[in-house]
Amino acid sequence: MLNILYIFLYIGAISFGGGWTVVGLIKDILINQNYLTFIEFKEILAAAQITPGPIAVNMATYVGYKYYGFIGAILTTFFLLLPPIIIILFFQMLKKSIKLKKESFVNSLALGTAVLVFITLYSLGAQFLINFDIKAIIIVFVIFILLIKTRIDPIFFIVGSGLIGVLIL
Repeated sequence: MLNILYIFLYIGAISFGGGWTVVGLIKDILINQNYLTFIEFKEILAAAQITPGPIAVNMATYVGYKYYGFIGAILTTFFLLLPPIIIILFFQMLKKSIKLKKESFVNSLALGTAVLVFITLYSLGAQFLINFDIKAIIIVFVIFILLIKTRIDPIFFIVGSGLIGVLIL
C-alpha cells in the first residue's frame, strides 16, 4: 500500500492546473507499474468524466478502492490532495513576508499547465491512433466541431458520444 500512496503523493506534488494536466501522468505511472492496463485506464477515465468531482481525485479514489477497499480509496485521495494543500498554505505564509508578483506567478503556472495538457493529449491521442477506428475518429471530429461552433453544454456531448459509441462501435 505504501507504494501506491507514494505514487499519489508524487502526482499531487508535481501536478498543477487541474485534472486534465495530470491524466497523462497518472496513465503512465499506473500502467508502467502494472496497477492498471490501458483498457482499465480508459474505463476509469470515462467513469471519472461523468461522475462529479475532479478527474484526478476520482481516479485516485477508484484505484485505491480497487486495491485496498474503502480505506485505500480514502488514503489515495488524501495523499493526492495533501501536496496542493501544503503548497497553498506555504504560499499563504510566504505571501505575508514577501511581495510576489501575482501576474508573473500565474503566467508561469499557466505555461506549465499548457505543457502538461499537451502531453496528456499526445499520450491519449497516440493510443487512439494506434487503435485506429474510422468510426470513432469521425465521432470525435464531429463532436469537436460541434463543441467549437455551438454553445451546447459539454455534458450532452459526453453522454451522447457514450450512447453513440454503444450503438455504433
